[in-house]
Amino acid sequence: MNRIKPAIFLTLVSVYSFALFAEDSSVAIQNAARANKHLYIFFYKDQNDKTQRFQSIFDRAIQKMGDQARSLKVKTTDPSAKPLIDRFNLKRSPMPFVIVLAPNGAITVGFPSFTEDQLKDSLTSPGAASCLKALQDRKLVLICLQNSRTAHNEEAMKGVNEFKADPKFGEATVIVKIDPSNAEEAKFLHQLALDTNSSQAVTVLISPPAQVVATYQGPTTKATLVSDLQKANSECCPGGCCPGGCCPGGKCG
Repeated sequence: MNRIKPAIFLTLVSVYSFALFAEDSSVAIQNAARANKHLYIFFYKDQNDKTQRFQSIFDRAIQKMGDQARSLKVKTTDPSAKPLIDRFNLKRSPMPFVIVLAPNGAITVGFPSFTEDQLKDSLTSPGAASCLKALQDRKLVLICLQNSRTAHNEEAMKGVNEFKADPKFGEATVIVKIDPSNAEEAKFLHQLALDTNSSQAVTVLISPPAQVVATYQGPTTKATLVSDLQKANSECCPGGCCPGGCCPGGKCG
């Protein structure tokens, strides 16, 4: 089966830089989300040479991204940082460490070391962020690639909507609609090796953690989606598994 990396798939005055002592981290995260900005979180333990070197890279990258990003700096030895460290499971991670959050809360990447270009490349499109968030929540994703120029749009959505309406899959499934002509999504679609010039609607079924189960051209049916999902699940876990992952709590049936 094909696999994708979850992490696949912004004037200095405009940048908001937060320190943990200046603003509670949860407030910073909420404010970035409300403003539809990516949030770059720089975790550090001591102000040693390594920290200062990477902090300089971090600050330059944030400055160059301008109004596309906000930033937060967290000193891990501060007791108030514990909830954030626990949330991102960073207790044993090397420091400094950077986590990048999309506006919807999806983690786009985590870096123990990085360059300016790597930080800038961590910005994600809305479609990519939606897929990442769903997969990180251990849900199935159905990407529906279509617009006014693609044929069989309704027929493609028929199987998708019936699959989503099934109680066995509904709450564990997220539908992400993407216009293939949207330049903002081009990088993400290229990472998925999808044809943005297809004359037909394209549907992609992805299961967590990041397995491309199948790609469909034109019409879809619920039966085909279920069959392909069960086949993929039986390969990773004999007997099948539920949409939330391999055998965490039950089988499809």
